[in-house]
Amino acid sequence: MQQPYYMIDFSASACFFEIKINDYPVIHMNIDGQVSSNIPINYAILSSGLQTISLSILPNIGDVELHPKSEVKIKIQLFDVSAGFVFQDQILELQSEGVSEKKIPFINYSNTFRAEVPYHLEAWQKGINLKEIDGYEEKLRNAYEKIAILIRNKDFESYKQLISKRENNMMVSMYLSNAESESRFNGLVQDFQLGFEMLPLSKDALLFLYAENKVAMLKKINGEPALSLENKETEEELILDIAFYIPEGKEDFEVI
Repeated sequence: MQQPYYMIDFSASACFFEIKINDYPVIHMNIDGQVSSNIPINYAILSSGLQTISLSILPNIGDVELHPKSEVKIKIQLFDVSAGFVFQDQILELQSEGVSEKKIPFINYSNTFRAEVPYHLEAWQKGINLKEIDGYEEKLRNAYEKIAILIRNKDFESYKQLISKRENNMMVSMYLSNAESESRFNGLVQDFQLGFEMLPLSKDALLFLYAENKVAMLKKINGEPALSLENKETEEELILDIAFYIPEGKEDFEVI
């Protein structure tokens, strides 16, 4: 298979949940009712071999215990996209158990699956364990502010350079051409220019560590990424889901 494409097909109800591949978050949602969808996960599969998947199910934001109807179902599916979008196999299926009458604050699941991909991504593998250095949270906030300033100043070329490693990994793992990758970025810039203004970085944004403490993110209280833009006229919000790491031998955060 020339272009294996892994996706998670999921459904969830009455909970806040997060799915991670190789300890890297691929989706998190706060669901009051029910939802079902699917998402690609190739960008979190760095190379062929055994992969890990973990699922955390928590109460809805504002609640302290899981709802009796809290539930998440996951299927990992393999497609071949070398000539269309052709289903090949179902790799793994996971369904959360029902919530008992006993009050439960959260539920965690984990499993493994094997993936074969024709690439090797250079991502956070050679990043520094952030728990081993001092003052990294302040550095992280400065990195977020730097990106916010670039967007406010409409310095999109500098912003493009800062996210180039991430975008290259996306291009490789999603089998995009150079033109398709360029179009992806240009579409984002177009959104920036359609009346969206960068919102201040929340002072109470929470720090989260992933990928064995090598990747850092700031998130709002509601679990959404800390960086966002707002269009006051249309009342729309544009969220920037960005992650950072510090490569070995360096001192500053970089987008990954």
